[in-house]
Amino acid sequence: MSQYWALLVLFLGTAPVTMSQQLGLVDTLVASGASKFASFIQSDPDVLQLYTSGQFGTIFAPSDSVLTNVTVLSRALNPLQQRQAAFQAAKGETDLEQASEPLTGAILETAMGSPLLDGGNQRIVVDTRPINATGPTRRWHSPLPTRRAPASLLRITSGLGSNTNVIKGDIPFQGGIIHITDSYFTLPESLSSTSSATGQSTFSRMLATSNMTQTLESTHSITAFLPSDAAFSASNSTLPASTLLANHVVLGNVKYLPDLQNGVSLTTQRGERLAITVRGGQYYVNGARITKANLILDNGVAHVVDKIITPSPLSPPSPSAASDNAAHLGKIFAMVTALVTFVWI
Repeated sequence: MSQYWALLVLFLGTAPVTMSQQLGLVDTLVASGASKFASFIQSDPDVLQLYTSGQFGTIFAPSDSVLTNVTVLSRALNPLQQRQAAFQAAKGETDLEQASEPLTGAILETAMGSPLLDGGNQRIVVDTRPINATGPTRRWHSPLPTRRAPASLLRITSGLGSNTNVIKGDIPFQGGIIHITDSYFTLPESLSSTSSATGQSTFSRMLATSNMTQTLESTHSITAFLPSDAAFSASNSTLPASTLLANHVVLGNVKYLPDLQNGVSLTTQRGERLAITVRGGQYYVNGARITKANLILDNGVAHVVDKIITPSPLSPPSPSAASDNAAHLGKIFAMVTALVTFVWI
C-alpha cells in the first residue's frame, strides 16, 4: 500500500498542468508563437505594467510566423509604439464564442486612450458578416509586412477599415485570454487621412476645399458616411461642398456597424434625419448602401457608401398634435388665471 501511495504522489507531482496554471502572460506568448510580441511589450515598463494590471484580459498578439523585418527592441517604446501596444489589448475576457455570437458583430474597448472620444478608449470591431458582404479589404499602407496567413477564426476591423484575422484563439494565461493574429491592428487616423488613404479622394478634396477639415477632425465622437468616388461621379448634386459634407456627418454619436440596427435614426450636422435600414445583411443609410464599414477614426468611425445621401427633414408636429398642444396650454393658462384671481380676492 505504501508503494501505491508513493507512485500516486510521484505521478501527480510530474503530471502536466494547464498553461493557465503554470504560465504567465510573457511565457504563454512565447509558448504560443508570439515571442516577438512578448519582447515588444517587455521592452517598455509602462506597457508591461498595463498588460499585467488585470484590467485588460484579452490580448491580440501577432504571430511570429506572419511578421517579417521586426526589430526586437531593448529600450522603451516611443509614443507611437506605446499606442500600438495599448491597441492590442481589450477590456475584459472575450473568447472566440463570445466575440462571434452577435449576428451584427461585437465592439471591443481597447487599452488605447482617445481624448476625442469623450474620455473613452479606442475601439475595434469584430465583423461577423460573410466576406462577400464586407467588400474588398484594400490595405493602402499596412503598418507591418505580412505573409499569407491560415484561415481566419475571427475578423477584426481597425484603423482605415483594415482587417486583422485571429488564426489561433482562446489561449489562457494567468490573467486572461490570448488570441494570435496575422498582423498588428492598424492605428486610427484622422478623417482626411482615412478618406484619402482608402480611396475616397473626392470626399477628401471636398473636405479640404470647404475648410471643414479642422472642424470635423477636432469634434468629439463623430460618425461619417463617405461617398465613394463612383458615387460622386454618378451624382448631379449642385449643393455647396460644406452643405453636402454636413449631410454625411453625425456629431456627438459614434455608430459602429453593430450599432446600426434596422430602424435606427441619426441626426446630421445640419439637423436632418438619416434612417438606417438592414435588408439581406446589407446596411443602407437613406437608401445608400454601406460598402465598407468600420473605418476607425481618431474621433469616431467612418463608413463608405455607394450614393450621395439625401437626408430627410425632421418631421414637424402634425396639425392635430399642434392643436392638442395649444388646447393643453390654454387650459393651463386658464387655471393659472383663476388661481391668481382667487388669491387676489
